Amino acid sequence: MMHPLRATFAATLLLLPLTAVASITSATAAPAAGPRTLTYTILMGDDPIGSEEVRVEPQGDRSKVTITASTRVKVLFINFRYDHKREELWKGSSLESLKATTDDDGTPHTLELTAKPGGFTLVADGKPTDLPATALPLSLWTAEVLMRSPLFSVIDGARYTTTVKALGSETIEAGGRKVEAQHHRIDGDVERDLWYAADGTLLKTRFKRSGYDITYVLK
Repeated sequence: MMHPLRATFAATLLLLPLTAVASITSATAAPAAGPRTLTYTILMGDDPIGSEEVRVEPQGDRSKVTITASTRVKVLFINFRYDHKREELWKGSSLESLKATTDDDGTPHTLELTAKPGGFTLVADGKPTDLPATALPLSLWTAEVLMRSPLFSVIDGARYTTTVKALGSETIEAGGRKVEAQHHRIDGDVERDLWYAADGTLLKTRFKRSGYDITYVLK
């Protein structure tokens, strides 16, 4: 049976006018046969503080996804930095492996996930643990994150208990134009507002960190 949220995206494609679908897909997606790169501006309030790049490369019946993110923030007289890189290997909607390294303001983290029968082995900062097959990292670039539980941190592997709400269609600015987006909210141990195009491409995400509004928006 199709997951209800997958059905929502499929239904959205059918209901949108063809011109709207063309506008969304041309703004956010390259042809399926070739690689594509999505670049997001990271804002704290209205101020740009960094960027994230998501590169999807088809490899036969699999896709390699490389995510790199970097932020630099100065609050009063204190400078903060964040550098993150990870590689994910997907077969269709199934994640097969993940490797990540993070420098979180001078604190290093490593993460490695490998699939095994019935689930995953996750090694976070050298400590192994088992995860069920339904688990997924908090990889917001894919709408699969709305359909899985438990979610876990891409930095240190911490598990999150969450719920997801579909909040309907909205017009937002992303990719240099106004586009129709499906708004979803993740609540619980981690909170994210997410806006996806009809084809499942992430257009925008927003959350709070240390009391500040942080927004990622597609360039």
